[in-house]
Amino acid sequence: MEGVKTALSVSIAARAVAAVSGLLALPVYLGYLGVEAYGVVGLFASMQALISFMEFGLATTLTRQLARVGVDASALAHARDATVTFERAYLGLSVTAALLLAVSAPWIASTWVNLGALTPAEVTLSLQLAAMSLAFGWPTNLYSAGLAGLHRQVPLAISTSVFAILRVGVTILCLWNVPTLESFFWAQLATAILQALGTRIQLWRALVLPGHRPVAQWRLLAQTRQFAGGMTAITVTSILLTQTDKLILSHILPLSEFGTYAVALSLSTGLYILISPMFSVIYPRISAAWDGADTPHLAQLYHASSQAMAALVMPLAAVLACFPAPSLYVLTNDPALSLAAASILVFLVIGAALNGIMNIPYALQLAAGWTSLSVWLNIASLIVVAPLTWWAATRFGAVGGAAAWSLLNAGHLVITPTLLHRRLLKAEKWRWYRDDVLTPGLTSFVVSLLLATIWQADLTSRWLTGLQLAACWLVTVLLTVLSMARLRLSLTRIFWR
Repeated sequence: MEGVKTALSVSIAARAVAAVSGLLALPVYLGYLGVEAYGVVGLFASMQALISFMEFGLATTLTRQLARVGVDASALAHARDATVTFERAYLGLSVTAALLLAVSAPWIASTWVNLGALTPAEVTLSLQLAAMSLAFGWPTNLYSAGLAGLHRQVPLAISTSVFAILRVGVTILCLWNVPTLESFFWAQLATAILQALGTRIQLWRALVLPGHRPVAQWRLLAQTRQFAGGMTAITVTSILLTQTDKLILSHILPLSEFGTYAVALSLSTGLYILISPMFSVIYPRISAAWDGADTPHLAQLYHASSQAMAALVMPLAAVLACFPAPSLYVLTNDPALSLAAASILVFLVIGAALNGIMNIPYALQLAAGWTSLSVWLNIASLIVVAPLTWWAATRFGAVGGAAAWSLLNAGHLVITPTLLHRRLLKAEKWRWYRDDVLTPGLTSFVVSLLLATIWQADLTSRWLTGLQLAACWLVTVLLTVLSMARLRLSLTRIFWR
């Protein structure tokens, strides 16, 4: 089994390479396609997220199933049967999801979005190509989840970064030859096929058992249906919550203005360079600690993970939120676009940071098999946030939609841990709020605000601005880590042993 330190370090480094390559390619994409066409890319990302509920929690369930193999090698044959069962189910679901998107593409292009220079025919064909890339690339999620369950985050992270760089390179090459939306999505289709095949090979090599032929055991789906059903309900409600702003804005705003929102969103999701690897590394270990019924170790792991997540996410979020226009300028090299998207970025970054902090309590919920908590909280949130987002977006445009997203995550930060700790780790709630959230959060934002009063960027030199932002981030990281005395001790005991 990989050590947490190695797995987390390599995962973050590889995700950083993948994300940075995508962010560096963004101004190239904008140069070839324009902001309006990039809005179609953002729209498809939302459509893809909306329909991802059709995987019915299979990926997370496979992670949970395979997490036990690292402890009990005799379970390898069962793991192989489970993997082939989930794989066949997943392939059928991915094709169904892609067909739904392809069929709905003409209606979306002609009715839902407010087109400018693009024609409905162009958008329809682009979305249908995107649907094909979904069908071929979606199984990558399942194979990645299986590798995470087997604690193979290092090879997974490396391959993820390699394929991300390949995707960027192939896309730029296609756009250089034919600068159209169709060309962009042809590149996505080709690289999606390659990544799915490559990740599948990785997973099955990790499950090698000479002389054993895996057989689909459909009863496994029935045996895991309670957890998988809970995960499906969480997925559906979470998708609706996270995509509400994008759906409403894509309908209310001109596509060019929605493209501006998509640019800010691209930068704010850079926080998931840190959030996603941390969750994928920690979730299987929290699951193992829960199964081991070692409450002191579970509590120690919970706080160490939460503080590590805060130390990773909060400083970067604070710098992006306090320097929104300079950050966007470094990304896009477009002063006008950077100023237009700055206010949007502030709210999106705060929302993403709060969402990231909640990933560790969420991992604890899943480890305990308590999926109903997130389901009911998401349903209650939808009742409030959907009309709020519509009103805010109608009145304030893209900024209103971003503010609603930030408010949603602030509400979850207050309510979810309160309910969670009534049942799980009952004595740890206030320590979590004080040491794992408020201390790093306040330190990061106070330091970044002070730095923002000292330095006023003029948006004239992209590289100089980038260096200044990097310096601000390093100072914020250092002071944030120093503010958490228990973090160093916890990391030493758990992550470095």
